[in-house]
Amino acid sequence: MTKCGVAGLGEMDLFVIDSDSESYSGTSDSEDQECEFTDHAQSILSSLDESIGKIDDFLTFERGFLHGDIVCPVSDPSGQLGRVVGVEMFVDLETYSGDIIEDVNSKQLSRVRSFVSGDCVVMGPWMGRVIRAFDLVTVVFSDGAKCEMLLRDSEVLKPIPPFIFEDAPYFYYPSQRVRIVHPSVSKSGTWLSGSWRASRDEGVVSHVDVGLVHVNWITSVANVWGDRSSSPPNFQDPKNLTLLSCFPYANWQLGDWCTLSAGHDGSLPSEDRKCSRYSQTYVVAKTKSTFDVLWQNGSISLGLEPYILAPVSTPGDHDFWPGQFVLEKLAVEEAAERQRIGIVRNVDALERTVNVKWIVPVDDDIVRYGSDPTEETVSAYELVEHPDFSFCTGEVVIRSALNIDKSEADLTNGTMTVSRKSLDTSSGFLSCIGNVLGYKDDGIEVQWASGVISKAQHFEIIGLERLLDNSLESVNEVHTSVDDEAEQETIHHESTKVSLGLHLPLYHLLVTCIEI
Repeated sequence: MTKCGVAGLGEMDLFVIDSDSESYSGTSDSEDQECEFTDHAQSILSSLDESIGKIDDFLTFERGFLHGDIVCPVSDPSGQLGRVVGVEMFVDLETYSGDIIEDVNSKQLSRVRSFVSGDCVVMGPWMGRVIRAFDLVTVVFSDGAKCEMLLRDSEVLKPIPPFIFEDAPYFYYPSQRVRIVHPSVSKSGTWLSGSWRASRDEGVVSHVDVGLVHVNWITSVANVWGDRSSSPPNFQDPKNLTLLSCFPYANWQLGDWCTLSAGHDGSLPSEDRKCSRYSQTYVVAKTKSTFDVLWQNGSISLGLEPYILAPVSTPGDHDFWPGQFVLEKLAVEEAAERQRIGIVRNVDALERTVNVKWIVPVDDDIVRYGSDPTEETVSAYELVEHPDFSFCTGEVVIRSALNIDKSEADLTNGTMTVSRKSLDTSSGFLSCIGNVLGYKDDGIEVQWASGVISKAQHFEIIGLERLLDNSLESVNEVHTSVDDEAEQETIHHESTKVSLGLHLPLYHLLVTCIEI
């Protein structure tokens, strides 16, 4: 404590200390140690604060958002909210040899497997979810022979140590050494070069793809339209399936495996080019994203860094968005009146007011815009979200029968119609199932399973989630009105299958907001 204790003392104090040197010398050592300990503790705490700050900065930098996420500015968390409408991602990739390829646009990446468990797929008029995908593994032997094997059981083909990747996300991958445990697998396989021999029991995996897919079918477009259609077999050749996905380029995470599109392998180090006879896979080592945000006032900010945005997990019931469909909120005494339908133009988050464009229901069959739609600024508390015309980004939708039946009519507000004649082939149904991309120009922008993006009016599409909810409600009504359990089961099965074609036991398997 010589430094910290003597600093402010006067002459009398020093005299007292000198005259009592024995007693002071007995305590000085312990006080010096205490002072040193305090300084050391402060140094540790300071370093700890600095480390925590760096971790916070890292987590903020790596913070990611997806299309449709609600955000707010970090600088003004109580201000207006925004919705993510665009994502641009660049990644660093690590190669087999440990080299890094920097700043690769994520749109150039592809998945290692064409189908994985949980994928939503389309086949003809039917839509289902992948339960399991079976690997089709190509093995090259030391003498140049090559065999392609469909594996339903991982026990028949065993990896041989040492393993290249200890924590690989897939059981089989290119450049992996394997041993054939059951010769019958290779004997019944497809020999691309050479022929089967018992001695050919060890080789190297050169390529892995999906050879067979187990699908649980959920519903059929034809059944939703009122036609009857039997579900296809559950086990399907992947060539017959179309993946239903949107924004796959925005979902890459650290540690994900991927492949590069053609034309980008030129950036590979020479050591990796030596393995070019095998399918080249990469590991995502780093991600960096910027985001486009649509704010409640209708303005759009482009290329925002993640550190200036904060996630909003629970927006309020009266937080609305440009393009959203709303209903005017009626009082109890006004319940008999017809509610007006509106489209949100913009929102004043501070004043809690909404600029709404009212649209007029013309008849019972179809909803169109009135000849002279009006705009009005109303309180946010006088509006409610439209229960039937509200769609979330990524939601699976089906083109309504109304849109098909009236495809040759004068649907001036629609931008894409489908005739029944075009549905003579199974591929025609790819334009009847899709994912919502967002609201656009008083309609809903949809990416169809065919890959085409078009605008649909709110009355031209039906949300799959809503169909499932309605089917469950109808089943509950049946159960409450029928006493006999056997009769309940029959009505449950028939009414559900005939009216909607929904496989209800699969309800829990469906996630309507796809993140691919």
